[in-house]
Amino acid sequence: MKPRQVYGGNLAPNLLIAGAPRSGTTFLFSMLAKHPEIFGPAVKEPHYHLADRWPLNGPESDAFQEPLAEYLAGKRSTVWGGLMTNPDDYAALYRDGKDVAWRLEATPNYFAEGRWMAQRLLERLGPDIRIIVTLRDPVERAHSHYRLFQSLGWETLPFDAAIAAASQRRETGWAPTWDYLRYSQYVQPIDEWQSVFGDCLKLVSFDDLTWQPRAVVEDIQDWLGLGPCFEPVGAEKNNAPPAAPNDEFNAETVVRATGRVDLEKERAVVSAIGGDRFQPPKVTIGMPVLNGERTVEAALKSLLAQTYPNLEIVVCDNASDDQTCAIVTALAAKDDRITLRKFDDRVDIRTSYARARDTASGSYFMFAPADDTWLPQFIAAAVRRMQLNSEISVCCGRINLLHDDGTMSLSAGVQDITGTPDRRWRDALMHTVDASRLYGLIRVSALQKLIPDVAPEGWDHYSAAKLALCGEVATIDAIAMNRHQTLDEKYRDHILSQEKSFLGQVFYLRHVRRLFIDDPDFNTGSIGARLTLWGYVFQYSHLPLMEHKRLYKRFWKIGRMLGRLGRKLPF
Repeated sequence: MKPRQVYGGNLAPNLLIAGAPRSGTTFLFSMLAKHPEIFGPAVKEPHYHLADRWPLNGPESDAFQEPLAEYLAGKRSTVWGGLMTNPDDYAALYRDGKDVAWRLEATPNYFAEGRWMAQRLLERLGPDIRIIVTLRDPVERAHSHYRLFQSLGWETLPFDAAIAAASQRRETGWAPTWDYLRYSQYVQPIDEWQSVFGDCLKLVSFDDLTWQPRAVVEDIQDWLGLGPCFEPVGAEKNNAPPAAPNDEFNAETVVRATGRVDLEKERAVVSAIGGDRFQPPKVTIGMPVLNGERTVEAALKSLLAQTYPNLEIVVCDNASDDQTCAIVTALAAKDDRITLRKFDDRVDIRTSYARARDTASGSYFMFAPADDTWLPQFIAAAVRRMQLNSEISVCCGRINLLHDDGTMSLSAGVQDITGTPDRRWRDALMHTVDASRLYGLIRVSALQKLIPDVAPEGWDHYSAAKLALCGEVATIDAIAMNRHQTLDEKYRDHILSQEKSFLGQVFYLRHVRRLFIDDPDFNTGSIGARLTLWGYVFQYSHLPLMEHKRLYKRFWKIGRMLGRLGRKLPF
């Protein structure tokens, strides 16, 4: 019997993400499929409508065939895709979605085929289908495509050689996907798709989807006649490894040299998609500084080198009497993202931080001390993470701690913290270490009352716990910054100078405990909270006890025991 052809109706997709590859199609597929009226099948990229024109003589051959064969044999529940040839198998993908409004397919390799593919989909699936095409900066897209194939072990050539090899690879039967530049040529395919589908075609910018995922997804849902639905997600999917420094610049040089891609025209297509509707949220960076002439320039240059496109840096000078202001003024003259606020009255660290906090004018804020430097991709990665989940109050990266003696260590004060608000602040307090959560990207709504009215030694531990009380703490598994860390001996000398008695010195954190008790936002009346607070006081009493190691170990064990018990108790 001839295989049954099933096109249109409720056993075929009527909503397609047709491209372009490496432009957020996997993420968009997963987000749209969360809507109760959109069905996402177990195979995202079946390539069914390309099956008769897609050779598989390249290194990707097994990946396109073996996982799909295992899925069809019932050995896998889901696969990313493959080359599906049987119409009954294709129809079966959508059997469970026959009663919803939209059935989704996302095969990004359809896009570059242009008019003939658009016409084929119209003829096979009917005039009521909708098409989504996501577009990305053409150089970034091509280089991400290349890096993905590298990470999969398929691509072995340098980028320039791989670009040059495209024609030969195609001639020897490799799939069109090996011609990286083909999928970064947007103008002609878009004209051809639009001539077929008109208003039933929607263009989406990768940048808009990156910086404003909720707004973009809800805009698509409205286009489909659906109510809004956006569920928080943990992390992005199907990411290529990050580009090394200068890789994107070198890639652009290679692409321009080929003459195949008119970057100005292609970029104009991409930039025209979202207009002003989906601007990246503003990030304010507050830099408290006092006599920072030795380090402030390096700190500011590391922030100016961030890949995130919408940030401002406000330097709050604490009545410096060196060349700090002159250095900042010179840099601000070259880059208007820098603003200098000079204060004539010198204040303590807490008040200096409060001044920096009060500069926040966007959606996100970050403290940036003038003796630290930042890696260029941190803010962009943190914004992406926080835009996906509004429950996150602060997003941190790993931190290299640079000590006065020249040594370096990795911060232990950064970890994911989730759960109820009571559980979160208790966990944060017992894992304070160096309070590195204060140096993550902070949601502005979490800044209110973040800094206490008084400044006992350890007040930053209170502030770190306050962030966890306000929302989840998320981490990115990458180095975010190189942070100067004051030696323990200096903290100890400061404590000993403030506390007159030995017991006062040992229990110096009782003042921080009082901050929690006096703050009505914290529920400190429960047994669990009280045990946690005393566990904190005992566990972190080590600085005054540095010369009494046996006593310090006992205090540490008592604190750890109380803290564990306090965090377990729900009351």
